[in-house]
Amino acid sequence: MVFSYRLYLRISLIAILFSFLSSFRGRLEGDGVSVASNHVIKDTIPAFVMYGSKFLLDSLENFDEVSIKEYRDSLMCYRNKPKGIIEEIDLFLAIKLMKKEAVYSLIDSLFDAEIIPYALINQINLYVASNPSYPEDEIIMGDTSFYPANHFYQAWNVEMPHPYGLALSAKDSTIELILAGRGKSDKFQMPVVNTLTSKFGWREGRPHKGIDMDLEVWDTVRTAFPGMVRVAKYYGGYGRVVVVRHYNGLETLYAHLHRLKVKPGDTIKAGDLIGLGGSSGHSTGSHLHFECRFKGVPINPLAFIDYESQSLVSDTLVLKKTKYGYAAFPKGTQFYVVESGDNLYEIAQRFGTTIYKLAELNGIRRNQYLIVGQSLRVI
Repeated sequence: MVFSYRLYLRISLIAILFSFLSSFRGRLEGDGVSVASNHVIKDTIPAFVMYGSKFLLDSLENFDEVSIKEYRDSLMCYRNKPKGIIEEIDLFLAIKLMKKEAVYSLIDSLFDAEIIPYALINQINLYVASNPSYPEDEIIMGDTSFYPANHFYQAWNVEMPHPYGLALSAKDSTIELILAGRGKSDKFQMPVVNTLTSKFGWREGRPHKGIDMDLEVWDTVRTAFPGMVRVAKYYGGYGRVVVVRHYNGLETLYAHLHRLKVKPGDTIKAGDLIGLGGSSGHSTGSHLHFECRFKGVPINPLAFIDYESQSLVSDTLVLKKTKYGYAAFPKGTQFYVVESGDNLYEIAQRFGTTIYKLAELNGIRRNQYLIVGQSLRVI
């Protein structure tokens, strides 16, 4: 296993201290159990690293996968749920598909977060300590080399739409993905040819990680690019959902379906039928929720799809790693750096476009004040 020196030193010192305290406490309480927070841990489980006394799943008595997923889905109904709790639960569920070495690398990356999720780290450490047969040298799902874009992911999960941890994209800088014109990634088709009802971004104070397209129940939903079906099942707020991994590394998601027409492992072409439209899951009416992600990080589909022409803006997508995800834009995009005295109207005139288009391209309001030095996408 590969640890950072800092994490190795921290783990070594705390493990020694925890072993001593566990032994001492066991003598005081009697043989049989040692207690960590609200969790009862059998003597046969080795000591593990603790950071504080909280666990991610403190409120659960049963820690089987079904109970955890039901708990996760119940939290989706609460507006005032703790920030990031859903993502942390998804990340915990995903560790079952990682090598032990990858799990510890993930823990290492969690210590670099702005707000360190100690409860999640404790839950992961407890899981690993409780499973001595946890595989160290092979991926649980078996050989994944024949799956699309395996060099990006090294895993294939047919149960969860978003099983990837933060570490997967942590070291990325700038990546170019071929969308059309070469090899297997040579076609594109809109999943639904209909009205766009909701865009990517903040909506009612919450992040909307895809776009919504109007449709009627039983309408045909098609895949956007060639690839292989990774997930096809009912999953929480998504309802009946299909996730397709494409040969360029992108994954697209199609949610709230009424019927599924594919299964995991199916190889499909752009435009193939994958399901029928509906309103399953957390949905207020029939529509298609469409997401595009790379290594689990959501990307605005309208960054590379021209919805008016129902076509790609460019045959190559550029992903530039940022603090919070990826800045996505078509190759050949032109940017303008705001100078003193600039306004959107003058910039639009200079580049032969409109204020509305500039605002849409940059995710800003049409009357928003500009900041000197701010980069605006103009083409």
